[in-house]
Amino acid sequence: MTFKRTAIAVLAATMLSAAGVAAAQPEGRMGGHGHGFEFMEIMHQLNLTDAQKQQAHTIMEGAWARAKPVMDQMHSVHEQLAAQFLTSGTTAAQLEPLVRQEEQLRAKLDSEHLNIALQVRNLLTPDQLAQAATLHTKLSALHEQEHEVMEGSHDSGN
Repeated sequence: MTFKRTAIAVLAATMLSAAGVAAAQPEGRMGGHGHGFEFMEIMHQLNLTDAQKQQAHTIMEGAWARAKPVMDQMHSVHEQLAAQFLTSGTTAAQLEPLVRQEEQLRAKLDSEHLNIALQVRNLLTPDQLAQAATLHTKLSALHEQEHEVMEGSHDSGN
């Protein structure tokens, strides 16, 4: 791992530690904003049946129970990273084991998010899945437009 990558990971961990770890929540927001969040927002537009909503809720409750201990571990690692990072003389080599541990925990959460998404996706009817695909395509186009606008504002500011 390069020093730059380690430093970025430590700084990110320090900021996350101060702000609190973004986490999967029982209400179904997986990891705050991002792809998981977008997926759950799309789900709200699909007119799920009461049975589908109950099944999705059960899936999310189980996911939360599995993710909580991992998130607690991640918070502990972030605290350790922050403490070591803010200690004079700490080297990248000293931080790397904690960075690797954080990466492993993040991979566990990413795997859990994928598992949740697949389980919830399997609840959808073919029509709901097609509607979700259409919404995703529209959102992707909007994100691309947003990116173009923001890149344009950065380019003109230089």
